[in-house]
Amino acid sequence: MYRMTTHRTGAQSTGSRVARVGGRGLVGLVVGAVSVAGVVVGGAGSASAAEVTVSDASFAWGLSGEQGGGAFFGGCNFLSAGKAGDSGSSRLWSEGDGFYSTASGDVTVEKPDSAGVFSQPTWATKCQDSKGAAVSAGSTSSLTGNRVVFRAGSGTVDTAAKTATIRWKGSFTSVFYGGLTYWSATDPTLTVKADGTGTLTATASGYGADMNDPGKWAPLPETTVTLANLSGVEVGASGFTVTPDYLGVSVSVPAGATGQPAKSEGNKGYWGSFPQSFVDFQQLTGQSSYWFTSGGARDAAKPASPLTVAYTAAGTDSGPAEGEQTITATVPEQAGEFTWTIDASDRAVTLTDAVNKGAYLHSTGDLKPVKVTDTRAGAPAWSVSGQVGDFTGGLSGKYLGWTPQVLTAGAGAQPGTAVASGIDNGDGLTASATLGSATTGHAKGTGTLGAALDLRLPATTEAGTYTTTLTLTALS
Repeated sequence: MYRMTTHRTGAQSTGSRVARVGGRGLVGLVVGAVSVAGVVVGGAGSASAAEVTVSDASFAWGLSGEQGGGAFFGGCNFLSAGKAGDSGSSRLWSEGDGFYSTASGDVTVEKPDSAGVFSQPTWATKCQDSKGAAVSAGSTSSLTGNRVVFRAGSGTVDTAAKTATIRWKGSFTSVFYGGLTYWSATDPTLTVKADGTGTLTATASGYGADMNDPGKWAPLPETTVTLANLSGVEVGASGFTVTPDYLGVSVSVPAGATGQPAKSEGNKGYWGSFPQSFVDFQQLTGQSSYWFTSGGARDAAKPASPLTVAYTAAGTDSGPAEGEQTITATVPEQAGEFTWTIDASDRAVTLTDAVNKGAYLHSTGDLKPVKVTDTRAGAPAWSVSGQVGDFTGGLSGKYLGWTPQVLTAGAGAQPGTAVASGIDNGDGLTASATLGSATTGHAKGTGTLGAALDLRLPATTEAGTYTTTLTLTALS
């Protein structure tokens, strides 16, 4: 990740902007990290032999394919950031309701495009697949791929003991059938034990509904449920990716409710269930049978999706305190490899002193180069994207924009689209943006990506030091 610090001094709108740099692979098969303390971490090992505190933890999860699938009524099932209000009855949501949101505090909802790059959808695009086509209930592979992302989680991680406890603040809402039934999960907590098992719990709330009784609608009491049970978790210094338990899991339901058929040769590839307490709660929302194998046409889309957790294990006692090192994230295949790294020994990105433009304060600079090497057979598509949070002191991260560049051609690298500072409108780099990418079948080799940084702050910004973090994500 890039840690960016912006500093304004004096009343004449002048000052300096300094960025501190580290790197981390976050999603997919790319794994790696650079610690702030200068310890090389990642891969199969850990540089720390003791419990450390984390405060920048994130997790990304789509729950299931069905959570982004086409619905037989209402268009699709989808995720929304925050806790949705009371619609008053089991009815379709409209854009004017204001219930749908893709950002709420430290929680965002995003979905991928055809290059696998995630960004926040709109009301109009929330039911589209990665190619822009409307998802269809007639196909279990026609999915939006939407996911919820929690950031700024805090807790403890012990990479030697392989344990972790991390908590997040915020909510997301799971909407089925365009709004006929929905529920929310608040303040999730992740716990991982030394044996590799873990749980993700949250406080569930919502409204009682019944697809067979459109008149049923009542607030449900808050209930602690297990969203996911985990097995085989490998707690690393930068995080982990794991698919929650579903396949092979049995569940019981009340008499008269849709049940789980016996496992058979025909359904064994997707037979299973979400945790029992979760399914019990869904009996009240009217969604129960969508969270386990029920013998329906959509069963193949119901298994749990992979969950990715990422963090920086700060506070280690190894390395020089002022040093920083780079680790190359490598994904081996039968032939060739994919790697990316921040290609610089000097990690300080110093922006120019701010110039008072009257309407705003302007500062510019260059991102440290990101080297990408791809020699894999088949040359699959890849992308590197970036996203920032808000600066400390309440200064919005939307004021930062960039213009991506290909500094050295190779590996099929193409620059991403420029993102303008959001000082006038737009989200700037608070929305995930592509730094560079390549399509399937690109030439093998090494390319170098860069970006011209553009920071435009309100002229009324008070003197002080403001810090944000730019997280780079590699997908391949």
